[in-house]
Amino acid sequence: MSKTAAAKPTSRVIRVAMIDDHSLFLESLKPILNAEPDIEVVGDATGREDGLAMIRRTQPHVLIQDICLGPDDGLKLFKEIKGAAPRTRCLVLTGFAENDFILRAIRQHMDGFLLKSCSTAILTNAIRQVAAGHKIWDHTILSRLAELDPSSERAHHVTGIKSLTAGERKIAHCIAEGMINRQIGTELHLSEKTIRNRITVIMEKLQVSRRSGVAALYTRTIERTR
Repeated sequence: MSKTAAAKPTSRVIRVAMIDDHSLFLESLKPILNAEPDIEVVGDATGREDGLAMIRRTQPHVLIQDICLGPDDGLKLFKEIKGAAPRTRCLVLTGFAENDFILRAIRQHMDGFLLKSCSTAILTNAIRQVAAGHKIWDHTILSRLAELDPSSERAHHVTGIKSLTAGERKIAHCIAEGMINRQIGTELHLSEKTIRNRITVIMEKLQVSRRSGVAALYTRTIERTR
């Protein structure tokens, strides 16, 4: 059921397990993740019983699982998984974007929620962020749900700008103020190259592709805290 990738460094490797009822999807995703130097797929399963047994055996850092697992409820399974492996962090990767699923995931304090339409870069970044203790949510979904349920807005607030470090928040503030990289570097006493690299990390964390997205999220967060 599970395979362990060989010839990877033993330090800084994120042990990842996957549960999805589509075996073809698992087989397709496994080599993509194993190609990353710091990620190793240590097990996979297609259902509840096999999944729990695999989790107990492998004790992964991050579990990637779907919400719907055939006849099984992935969100109910999450509670059992936390009992079997308390230190494992759970990242939902699903094709289901219905509001009730997402709200349930928010209320159960899932560590991340992405759609299967996301890019490989977004997924691998999310794995790293979740393994590091951050929460990663598809901000487009959370923005939509904020209009339906206040708890989702709070989740967006916590998992968005507040996922950034203090230094990254300063850069986000400068972006929101309309500063260019050279001005931000002067303000924070950092090189322009460093600012450029940190902005790339910030956009990956916030899952936005433009500086305007960083500015919008930062401004919206500040307005909520006033």
